[in-house]
Amino acid sequence: MSGRATSTPGGKPPLYKIVMLGDSGVGKTSLVARLTNPDRPLNHDIFATMGLEFDTQMLDTPQGHKVKAQIWDTAGQERFARVLLPTYFRKAKGVILVYDITNIKSFESLSERWMTQLNDHSNSDDLAKLLVGNKSDLTSGSSGDNSSSREVTAEKAMSFCQEYGMEFLETSAKSGNNVLTAFEKLIGIVHDRALNNNNNNTNSSSNSSTNNKDSNKNNNKSSSGGGGGSGGQNKGGNNNKSEGDDDGTVNLNASGNEGSGDDSGACGC
Repeated sequence: MSGRATSTPGGKPPLYKIVMLGDSGVGKTSLVARLTNPDRPLNHDIFATMGLEFDTQMLDTPQGHKVKAQIWDTAGQERFARVLLPTYFRKAKGVILVYDITNIKSFESLSERWMTQLNDHSNSDDLAKLLVGNKSDLTSGSSGDNSSSREVTAEKAMSFCQEYGMEFLETSAKSGNNVLTAFEKLIGIVHDRALNNNNNNTNSSSNSSTNNKDSNKNNNKSSSGGGGGSGGQNKGGNNNKSEGDDDGTVNLNASGNEGSGDDSGACGC
């Protein structure tokens, strides 16, 4: 767990809200604790989260940017989650779905419960998602004796990812393996989407400005053409006056009609 991100000199890093989902006991709180305090011994007596908790951590993205992740941890118990989830997902940009690789039920809960909650309380397509299988240390003993404790294979997890459109990592909150990598992977996806959205908005604004300029040019040309038409009518009026003056007299009616025509042109009638 080295290479921790630091604040960005001379600039304010963007802040993204990340939420954690999964059954109680899969290690969501332990993962956050390991991320925020990588060198501190993990407290094995961590109590189940009651309600909502969040922490803010500076992270590096694969693009070389530094961003802040506001990581929200919620209770896995049904009685808390049902009430808190609407608030929990508000303005979230990414979600980490966590299961215990030694507990098949915690994995099955992802599709049976947590993906449903995700779709009910947020626009799932707008959220960057990462699947994390925690407690990998329990299947990697030096003698291999603990290998039988695994209940969820990596292949099964990958199949889940393909179905719901997300990436996958196995982690160990106990050893710290892949913990920082998991959070940086998700925050990289979130940051990529934010950059793409900003670029699309900038291009859209630029195109809108160009269209407005073209529209103004066309309107100005149209107005100029209308003025020419008015001039043509005035010239026509002068010709009529000339024809009426063949006998050297002033035609008062013709003069009045010309004035009336000017007024009519002015009001647009």
